[in-house]
Amino acid sequence: MASPALSQASTAFESDAPQAYDDTKSKRKAALQRAKEATTSQDIFIFLVAFRILNAVSIRTFFQPDEYFQSLEPAWEIAFGANSGAWITWEWRNQLRSAIHPALFAGVYWLSTELSKLLQLTPEYHAEVLLAAPKVTQAVFAGMGDYYTWKLGERMYGRGSNEAWAA
Repeated sequence: MASPALSQASTAFESDAPQAYDDTKSKRKAALQRAKEATTSQDIFIFLVAFRILNAVSIRTFFQPDEYFQSLEPAWEIAFGANSGAWITWEWRNQLRSAIHPALFAGVYWLSTELSKLLQLTPEYHAEVLLAAPKVTQAVFAGMGDYYTWKLGERMYGRGSNEAWAA
C-alpha cells in the first residue's frame, strides 16, 4: 500500500500535469505565431531557393534519361557546337522538338563557360561548374514555384495560416 505522502505527491503531480502541458503548448503556439509574423516574403523566397539549390547540388542521382537527352544534351550542342560530343536522339535530328527549353540551358552553359574563363578556373573546376549550373537553374525555378504556391496558399487561406505554411 502506498504511503499517504506518496499518494499526495502523485495526486499533486497529476493535477499540475495538464496545466504544464497547456502552458508548454500555448508557449509553442505563441512562438510559432511570432515566427510566422516576423518572416517576410523575401525571407521565405530566399529560404526556399536556398533549400532547393542545396538539394539540387547534394543529390547525385537522376530520375530518368530524358532529363538529359531532351534538354541538357541538345543544350550542350547548341552551346558548344555539333562536334562537341553531345548525344542527340532522333527527335532532335529530325527537328520534332522545340528548342526553347534546351536554349535556356544553352545560355546557362555559355554563361558558366564565360564565368569560368573570367575566373580562370582549372578544367576540373570548370567541369564542376558545368555540372552544377543546370541544377542550380532548375532549383531556382523550383524555389520560385514553391514560393508562389505559398503565396497562393496565403491568399486563399489567410496570412500566416497553417494551410499556407503547409503549401
